[in-house]
Order: sequence, then structure tokens, then C-alpha cells
Amino acid sequence: MQYYSASGLKKLREIELENLRGNGKGERKTSDKIYDYDTYNDLWDPDDSKDLARPILGGQDHPYPRRCRTGRPSSKKDPLSETRSSSVYVPRDEAFEEVKQMTFSTKTLKSVLHALLPQVEIMLLDPHLVFPYFTAIDLLFQGVPLPKSKNFFQSIIPRLVKTIAEGEGDILLFETPAMIDRDKFLVSEWPLKSKLDPGIYGPPESLITAKLIEREIKGVMTIDEALKQKKMFILDYHDLLLPYVNKVREIEGTTLYGSRTLFFLTMDGTLRPLAIELTRPPVGDKLQWKQVFTPGWDGTSCWLWRLAKAHVCAHDSGYHQLVHWLRTHCCTEPYIIAANRQLSAMHPIYRLLHPHFRYTMEINALAQESLINAGGIIESCFSPGKYAIELSSAAYDRL
Repeated sequence: MQYYSASGLKKLREIELENLRGNGKGERKTSDKIYDYDTYNDLWDPDDSKDLARPILGGQDHPYPRRCRTGRPSSKKDPLSETRSSSVYVPRDEAFEEVKQMTFSTKTLKSVLHALLPQVEIMLLDPHLVFPYFTAIDLLFQGVPLPKSKNFFQSIIPRLVKTIAEGEGDILLFETPAMIDRDKFLVSEWPLKSKLDPGIYGPPESLITAKLIEREIKGVMTIDEALKQKKMFILDYHDLLLPYVNKVREIEGTTLYGSRTLFFLTMDGTLRPLAIELTRPPVGDKLQWKQVFTPGWDGTSCWLWRLAKAHVCAHDSGYHQLVHWLRTHCCTEPYIIAANRQLSAMHPIYRLLHPHFRYTMEINALAQESLINAGGIIESCFSPGKYAIELSSAAYDRL
């Protein structure tokens, strides 16, 4: 803090901060230690391929956290975009140390090989090859050993303690964590309704009704009682995914829906899925399509339920990856830049933050090279395809 610094250090600190901020000009070199802001305008190279064109992330149209400025030359076809290079600049103090570099490179190589082998197999096989019949899917798991079941005491005692804890008596009765009461997955409004523009995306009302829910929970309680007792939870990707459904469905070999999955908290403390609603918005002369799937006992209902769950799992895994990148890595980088531009290394807050910031910028730079870039790992592996990172911008806008 300036007021408590020795007078001889004040001028040196001012010079240091000025050097750390830079002048916003020129291309950064490996030896530089300059922290400056820029948008994500380097995820694709306009001079390379139109098929890899992506919007610039950061600004009014696509809000996004800022990254560290590299100052690479602008693209010839799009002056607002930077050309790509084999390595992305990070300030020298943020780069991996030798041991960390070796460890990270080894793990990266294993990950690349793990992802590469299925891709090679896909290239060798017919891409239009499908399962000849439904039960052929089960053959994928033939020969996979299942874990041995736990013995009686290992399985029954934890459940017994939990049952007693949830009883009306005071024996082993523990207070419910406050976190559960504020859980964002808790259903707080009924009936379920979309907040998107009905003129664009169709009727906002959900087809998951109170009658359907009460049927699935076998009359244990009414929907009002379930809501009051905080028994209803939802995994809601409806409004987030629906604006991208028609775009993604134009990509060959993939599809997408907006989805809602409703869960009921049972007496033994587990969440049981009750219903899945999949939705497609209007397109052309076709009206909005939506359907609710529930667990069934006949062959058709059973497989429709499995397919609906497969869609939700695909949505959830893609969302998890994007949220991890956005909140753990991407949103942290502007704080690292700001801390180095505004705080002295002597500042107590900087000293507290520094261990949490370590290596984040280097990891983010590597992500820009092969993870979040156009045609990268995220776009290749998750349902939204080439709209994945743009989707993370939409999620960031809703934070």
C-alpha cells in the first residue's frame, strides 16, 4: 500500500506498474511481462477457412470476459480478428516452470492419444453406419466387469443412519445444510414456463403438468406439497439451448433440443427422474414441437425414455465443460490482469490472490490453441458443435 511504503520505493513502484500496463501497441514477445486486455478475436483465422468462421467474443453482441492482449497481426480478410500462431503469449511470470511444463505435457499427450484413437476409428469406419437393432447398444458393454457389491454392513448402515436422521425423533437428527435451501436446481415456480419470446420460440408453457407429476410419484403427495417440502428439482437447459437448436440441427450428423428434466427427492434421499421434456422451436412453416417422456414398462416407452435421457446427458456434459472453462478459467483471467495492473506485488491483497492465480493464464493460452478454438476439442466432442463457445457467451450474459 502506497502510504506505508518507504519513500524510496514509491517511484520504483510507479515505474514497475507503468511497465506492467504497457502502451497497448506492438506484438508481445516471450520475454515481455505486460498485462493488457483484449477480446477473444483469435479463435479462428479468417485467412484460413470460411467454414471455421466464429464471432468475436467480447462486446455488446457477444459479452465475454477479456483475455490477455498478444498484439499479433490482424487478419487480412477481417481486420478485427488476429492471426493465429503456434503459441499464445503469456507474461513470463505466468508461464509454466520446467517441472510443471513436463508434467502438464505428459498429461496432455495422454489426453490427446485418448481422444485421437476414437477419431481414427471413426475415419476408418462408415460414418453412416447405425445400430441394426436397439439391443445392439447393449452389446457395447459385453465383457465389461461390474464392480462387486458391498457387503451387508457396508451398504445398510449408512442408509440406516440416514433414515434415522430424517425421522421425526431427535436421535442423530442433523440440521439440513443451508446450501440445499438455496439450491438453484430447486423448483420454486409452478407451472414451468419459458422466459423466451413466444413470438420467436413458440408457446412458453411446459407440457409437464401437475397431473403428470402426481401420477409419477404414485400419489405420495400433491404437487403443492412437494413444492412446499422442497422435494422437486429441475435440470433446465430449455431457455439456454433453444435459441441454438435450429442452428445446430443444420450441422450434418447432429441434433439438439431444449430440455427440462424434473426430479423428485425420495424418502431415502435420492433424486428420481420423473419426466423429460424435449423442445424444438418453430422453423419455416413448421410449428414448435415438444414432447414429454416418462419412465415406462413396455418396449417402446422404455427406449424412448433411454433416448431422452441420452439427450439430457449430452446437454449436461457439454454444459459442464463450458461452465468449467467459463467460470474456473475464463472469468479468472481479467482478475489476474487487473491485479497486476493495479496492485503492487507488495500489496497484501495481491499476496493473498497470487497463489490462486498461478498458471491459470498459461492453461488458458493452451486452451485457446486446441480446446476452445474453431474446430477444437470442445466443438468436436459436444452437442452444440461449432456454436459451443458462442453458447458459453450466452450463458455468461445470463450470469
